[in-house]
Amino acid sequence: MASQAVPQTGPFVDDEVCELLLIRHGRSADVVPGSDESLDPPLHDLGHGQAQALARRLGDKVIAAIYASDLLRAVQTAGYLAVSRDVEVQQRQDLREVWLGEWERGEFRRRAQARDPEWLAFARAGRWDLVPGSEGDDALRTRVARAIGEIAAQHLGETVAVVVHGGVINAFLAASFETTPSWFGLTENTSVTVVLAGSTRRILVTLNDCTHLYDPVVERPAP
Repeated sequence: MASQAVPQTGPFVDDEVCELLLIRHGRSADVVPGSDESLDPPLHDLGHGQAQALARRLGDKVIAAIYASDLLRAVQTAGYLAVSRDVEVQQRQDLREVWLGEWERGEFRRRAQARDPEWLAFARAGRWDLVPGSEGDDALRTRVARAIGEIAAQHLGETVAVVVHGGVINAFLAASFETTPSWFGLTENTSVTVVLAGSTRRILVTLNDCTHLYDPVVERPAP
């Protein structure tokens, strides 16, 4: 038996990983259900302020690349991170939010606000398959796992920001860690979820870090 004291071990990670900063976009603009703008709303004024706060917080963080969904709210949020860096935002359509089928064009929001029974059933299950005509859980998980996996493989040894959507972040985590719900974790607007992605495994470092807005440990999130 060894007589020399051995320190506590840290978490096992691959020798070379990509540090993924999975960032949800800022708050999007209010929309009228059924309107054309409801398909791709821009940032709300509050969302611009959230994105600015995020950019200030990450000002000293070395970020090798910035990726974003091609939806306007994600592109605008990513732009605040890029403005002080010599990095171009790379847009990818395969990073888009889940397609909601019959609940597109603001219908999802309307049902959520009304606490519609079908929406509540979806929320309790965390399964997109319950949304009529939606992309569905398996297709969403496959799409985002492939897209973010490709990004991570291209940036081993580096940190990248991936500005996307709450459903995308949840689906990537669900695919990575094999959870039953595809939507299970809170992702505040402009929150940062950090994942270390190596060639053999992924490690979740933090989920929904939004301390540039408020401290989620000591403050209850607004409904």
